[in-house]
Amino acid sequence: MVKIDKELDTMEANVMKMARQVISMHEKVVEVLENPDREMELEIMQADDIINHMEEEVNDQAVRSLALLSPVASDLRKVVADIKIASELERIGDYAKNVAKYLLKQDAQFPHVLEYAQQMEKYMINMLQETMKAYEERNVESAFEIVKRDQYLNQLVKEIRARLKEESGENLIEDVFVVSGMLRNIERAGDHIKNICEHIIYMMKGQHYDFG
Repeated sequence: MVKIDKELDTMEANVMKMARQVISMHEKVVEVLENPDREMELEIMQADDIINHMEEEVNDQAVRSLALLSPVASDLRKVVADIKIASELERIGDYAKNVAKYLLKQDAQFPHVLEYAQQMEKYMINMLQETMKAYEERNVESAFEIVKRDQYLNQLVKEIRARLKEESGENLIEDVFVVSGMLRNIERAGDHIKNICEHIIYMMKGQHYDFG
């Protein structure tokens, strides 16, 4: 194996390790949405520092590869894609931290509305898992299909917000504010998953797509 291939394999392994950590953060979010746990909420927030460090490692490795190995065009696209995917994963990790912050500040009990956020989280986690599988398998067709799923995620947000508006009363105003904030963060995580799909397609085809 030539040195550039070894570097690219190591970089990809680091990106996948980062993805697994981000998925773990969001899986813990699902757990605390179902069973509130202050200690786990703090763990989610602290895990964000690990994600940030992982992104720095990917970036540092990319710089070394570009500076020392003079990669050819296809390898160069891989390096650029990995940098961008690591950045998207870092943002998705931020959204797990943000949801944990909402939960940490909220003392009210409102399981009937938290179920909506839990539903969104599970759907988004599955999207991310399938996206990283497409990345590993270099599956452009899957990347295109996953992008379409983001439309359903956005539609879910609209439907849930409409339901919350119907259900809300004076005693639920604070609860609705919290859940709306969580939904917004999960929706944005979906947008970044869509961006990862764009980077996968660029990595494989050398073509830029903007799915909005």
